[in-house]
Formats: sequence, structure tokens, C-alpha cells
Amino acid sequence: MGIEQISFQIISYAGDSFAKMVEALRKAKGGDFDASEKLMKEAKELLNMAHNVQTELLVAEAQGQKSEYSILMVHAQDTLMNSILAETLIQEMIDMYRAK
Repeated sequence: MGIEQISFQIISYAGDSFAKMVEALRKAKGGDFDASEKLMKEAKELLNMAHNVQTELLVAEAQGQKSEYSILMVHAQDTLMNSILAETLIQEMIDMYRAK
């Protein structure tokens, strides 16, 4: 699989994960914690899929298979990193809504 395809996989999984997390936060804000919890679970699964793709790439490079530089891959890594950070922050915000 080429670097472009790998990049698009990471972007897609991480981006979809982020969208579900935002939707989960909106559900929590409206008091629907069951829906919020379900969306966060789905988001985590997508985030894990993105992370698994990234891990495969890291393992391949550690084994000597160097990847070409790609601005698309930089964007993919940025999207993944932001989604990982958002997971922590959004979960904390949902917990605050739940504690109200």
C-alpha cells in the first residue's frame, strides 16, 4: 500500500473519530449520556484503527523500510494527534456535564 493510501486511512479514521467525539459532547450537553457514551465508544474504536495503521508504519520503518516524505502523511499524523488529544479533553467535558 502506498503512502497516500496509508495517509488517507489515518485521516479518515481519526477524522471520523473526532466527529463522533464532538457529537458525543453535544449529546452530553443535552443530557443524553447513553448516546454520548455509545458515540465515545465508537470514536475510540476508530481512533484505535487509526493508531494501528500508524503503528504498522512505525514498525515497518523500524525494520528498515523507510517511507518517503509526504505532506499528506504530516497532515495524517497531525489529524491523529489532535484526535487523541481531543479524546482526553472531550471525555473530561462529558464527565463535567454528567456531574452537574
